[in-house]
Amino acid sequence: MMKQRQASIYKYTHLLWSVLLVLVIWNLPQSALADVNPQEINAIIRTRDIALQALNTRDFSKIQPYLHPNFTITTVDNQTFNKVPEFEKYWNQQFSSSIKDIKMQLKGDTLRTFLTPEIDVASGEAIASFSFKDGKAADMALRWTAVLQKLQDKWTIQSLHFSSNLLNNPVLNAAQQLGQILAVAAGVGGFLLGAATMLLLRRRIKPRSKGT
Repeated sequence: MMKQRQASIYKYTHLLWSVLLVLVIWNLPQSALADVNPQEINAIIRTRDIALQALNTRDFSKIQPYLHPNFTITTVDNQTFNKVPEFEKYWNQQFSSSIKDIKMQLKGDTLRTFLTPEIDVASGEAIASFSFKDGKAADMALRWTAVLQKLQDKWTIQSLHFSSNLLNNPVLNAAQQLGQILAVAAGVGGFLLGAATMLLLRRRIKPRSKGT
């Protein structure tokens, strides 16, 4: 009971923080944060590149030092993770079915807003390239939003959210194609089995001779 109550409190606190964050961004005077040290931008980009490398190489030990103590990762399928081992398990499970590999790369410019000199809200687009075990490949367009906070002279990822067009999902399309292939195969197999059964029955049933 206590764990459920704590989980509910954390959920609503995170939701409240997200709403307040949007309101602050909306009303923030951009001129007040126009002057940002280029070295800070480079440090943020370094954290971003390390996170990207961790995803593409499936080596999450590299990104762990750059995660906020209370970080949150929300995936395309609306799952939320707050611990590295849980997210690592989820990510590795993606390769247990038809997916052979996933490579992610950023696309276009990154939109960046500094709420304070220590908090950066960034968003942009990305491409996830899927390689399937049957030799096929497909790309999925993504949008991402990240909140980074500077802690002890290091830019850490406080939250990271991915979204995509569910109607243009290569994994879903591949599953549908596989389902169609299996349905056709089952239909052909059923037809062949039925034909073979009819042939055997005709051989076993001998026609009666006339006059008997």
